[in-house]
Amino acid sequence: MTLDPTRPETSLKPAAQRPGALDLMLLSVACGLAAGELEVAARVARRSLSTTDQLYLMTRHFVWLVPVVNLAVFVFFGGVLALLMFARPRLGGWLGPRLLVGFLWLPMLLAAGRGVYPEAWLLLSLGIASWLAPVIMGRWAIIRARLPWGLAVLAALVSIQGGSILLGDWRKQRQEDARPLPAAGAPNVLLIVLDTVRADHLSLYGYERPTSPNLDRLAQRGVRFDQARSAAPWTLASHATLFTSRWPHELGVQWMRPIPGSATTLAEFLGRQGYATAGFVGNTFYCSYDSGLDRGFTHYQDHVLDTAGAIRSAALVELTLKSLANFAPLLPAARFEVIKLAAGERKGAHVVNRELLDWLTRRKEPRRPFFAFLNYVDAHAPYVLPPGVGSPFGPGPQSEADVLFLAEGWQALDKTRLPPQALAFARDSYDNCLAFLDGQLGALIENLERRGILDQTLLVVTADHGEGLGEHDLFDHGESLYRTEIRVPLVIVPPKGRGQAPVAVRRFVSLREIPATIAELARPGEAHPFSGESLSRFWNGPGERESESSIPSPVLSELVSPNPLNPNQGRSPASRGPLAALAEGDLVYIRSQGDGREQLFDQNDDPRELSSRAQSPDWRPMLEKFRALLSRIQP
Repeated sequence: MTLDPTRPETSLKPAAQRPGALDLMLLSVACGLAAGELEVAARVARRSLSTTDQLYLMTRHFVWLVPVVNLAVFVFFGGVLALLMFARPRLGGWLGPRLLVGFLWLPMLLAAGRGVYPEAWLLLSLGIASWLAPVIMGRWAIIRARLPWGLAVLAALVSIQGGSILLGDWRKQRQEDARPLPAAGAPNVLLIVLDTVRADHLSLYGYERPTSPNLDRLAQRGVRFDQARSAAPWTLASHATLFTSRWPHELGVQWMRPIPGSATTLAEFLGRQGYATAGFVGNTFYCSYDSGLDRGFTHYQDHVLDTAGAIRSAALVELTLKSLANFAPLLPAARFEVIKLAAGERKGAHVVNRELLDWLTRRKEPRRPFFAFLNYVDAHAPYVLPPGVGSPFGPGPQSEADVLFLAEGWQALDKTRLPPQALAFARDSYDNCLAFLDGQLGALIENLERRGILDQTLLVVTADHGEGLGEHDLFDHGESLYRTEIRVPLVIVPPKGRGQAPVAVRRFVSLREIPATIAELARPGEAHPFSGESLSRFWNGPGERESESSIPSPVLSELVSPNPLNPNQGRSPASRGPLAALAEGDLVYIRSQGDGREQLFDQNDDPRELSSRAQSPDWRPMLEKFRALLSRIQP
């Protein structure tokens, strides 16, 4: 039988066009940009839909950085596959499109399904590619003709995403510049939070080691509070109260969720009063923009946009670095460097200082008073000093193994099983970090004095929470409401000529009162939205003697649930239910809302909170008083 090629039913189909090396590079560009956009969409959708994991934990510039980094990654592998195509045309022409199309979906799946084994997503991506790649290659001539238009749309989308951030920053600055200046004499406000600094490890409060000489000298110029207590033993909840004067239960602050936008923040209030507002944070986990703490700040610097940080924003790069870190034990010479590259550098106090000073130098309106917020994270675990910094207490890390113990092992190990010398090494390392942090605080104060800024500035130095170092067999923070995690330093230095110094306040006070204090001192006579009393009552007028007879503001601390990192292997008192603590007079009352357990400690003769009076009949009237007060605060 002879076939008639003119008849449609017997015409031979033309062979599918096989892509060349240039086509493969074009496909890699398209897949890179598309993969980046899909990853961004997955991250946004995950945050919107999740009820327990609503923090991006990366720079706000990820909306354009992720597509750019994915583009670079895909172009690199596209180049490798193009070289393979030159060497082995048949293998390269078959393998290249399948790998590129397969990896196109992987970033989206990794971003959307954190917690799922990445190997499972890789297999699913390759399965999609085995079906989709032949379809694409079979229609390559049509797709290639339309690809430039698609690339133009993707590139425009990335540009719009990046431009929206710049436009938003420009609009905030324009709004600030248009506000009237506050009245003459309005002071600058500088709020410094020493992340994870417990008061009793500072020489300021009698610690035997000279961990805080600069803070000691600063307190001689202002007001030192000996029994300041944070509203929560972890960063976001404590900062939320510090910024809004609202208790954690009023705000509904939860782990891995941003603070709600209903309460006015200190930055929003002062910004509306004509202040320039800027934040510079070292804790990029719970103080970054996506926590909600940036609300009201015109300028806010959290994540450092260096090369390493930028490339880690892409899920493919993050997966690759974590995989290398898992194999790091096989490469002992490079283990620490690989782990450091995967985890990223901690943003040290010296970087935070430089950001603030650079901002002060660049300000276009130096006459406009400013509100600046600084968060130093150097005392937070791991207790590792920057390279080249000496250890004043104890020998410090003597080997890479010592550094790895702090960087890796300390968080994961059951610390109650560690030998005494390991615990002493960790405590020494914590104290060394405190000393380094104090040195950076001193350097900043000296610089501000040289610039003539400090005399016109209301300075507040405090901490968001403390740190457990084995007391009650508890380590880390976010685990209990004992004083190791709740008692924090607090020093307030009014502008020159506006206060009597030095003053020492020995009563319990809450960091909840700081917003009212700053608002009252920065804008005297102006109504403000903050609860609590201004702490200025302790240095304006008769002070503490007068307030002894008044009804004190409640000093409440709360913890809804334990630290999700589980640093104490389930020993947290919060594992039995939410905790609440009240402090008044010399007494501290702690109640577990889960099982009803109560503890009552007298700080005079039991400062370590080892012997509870809650079971003694003699203390029943005080228990009833605290129960009634707690029921009024937490209805």
